[in-house]
Amino acid sequence: MSSGRTSTRPEPAPGSVSEADSQDYSEAYTDELIERILENYEFKCQPELRFKLKHKLPQLALCACYSRPWHAQPRWRFTLKPVEHDRHVSKYVRSLLLVPETGQAAVFSSKININVFRLQFVLGYNWKQHTPSLDYRLTTKWGDGPRLKRKERAQVSDAFQLRAKWNMQAHFPDLEGHLGGSGSNGNTAVDVDYGGVSFEISQLDAVLEI
Repeated sequence: MSSGRTSTRPEPAPGSVSEADSQDYSEAYTDELIERILENYEFKCQPELRFKLKHKLPQLALCACYSRPWHAQPRWRFTLKPVEHDRHVSKYVRSLLLVPETGQAAVFSSKININVFRLQFVLGYNWKQHTPSLDYRLTTKWGDGPRLKRKERAQVSDAFQLRAKWNMQAHFPDLEGHLGGSGSNGNTAVDVDYGGVSFEISQLDAVLEI
């Protein structure tokens, strides 16, 4: 039952913002800010799983690899690499790769140092489509910027090893500001870059040497 009392809460003046509206706006801005920061800081763990059988010969290192990408069908990969002390071959050829499921064969050259640049070629052939290919990659000795790539190893026994490959790329937060002037030149008072970190576990290997 109504008591008939009228509210003593003052009505907001025309054109002003009420306390409730101001609180809603503050909460919405805070939520948006948190979402923007979380979008820039991510952790991925969808590694490609590989089981490798390796065998070393006097002149070659052979590897049979069962590969299971996270979002693709599993496949076998066969790799031949010249041993490091065979300078005549390893100076020009890094490895030979065969992927029977896709019908692809590829020869990877060793990286060629040209001053601060690194150049590598990949000569390929698809025997299912009867098409040759030539790829190249030109990078600098500094890589692609502030990025860390590592492969952690755990030696379970003399012949069995576990490996985890991860990489991280980051850029740090920074802030820019502008004071004075008419403001007509497009400069903002405060511009904040919250930075970002991307950390990914990209590959897990189980290696057995026979």
